[in-house]
Amino acid sequence: MRICVEMTLTPPPAETGVADEVLREVWHIKAELSASYGHDIARLFAETREHQRKSGRPSVNLEKQNKEPAA
Repeated sequence: MRICVEMTLTPPPAETGVADEVLREVWHIKAELSASYGHDIARLFAETREHQRKSGRPSVNLEKQNKEPAA
């Protein structure tokens, strides 16, 4: 099953200030990253999980935790 998530690729309106410059850069990076995976979030996460697995470093997997409902 393919999940398609629409991402807004338009940065916020240009205004003055350092914070706005940082936000524009973050939006630019987000747009490039999204485009590099064909705007397919499932593909991005699949490749991220594979990279994490190959790294050999420990990571948290919440799917393996006990799934008993909270009281």
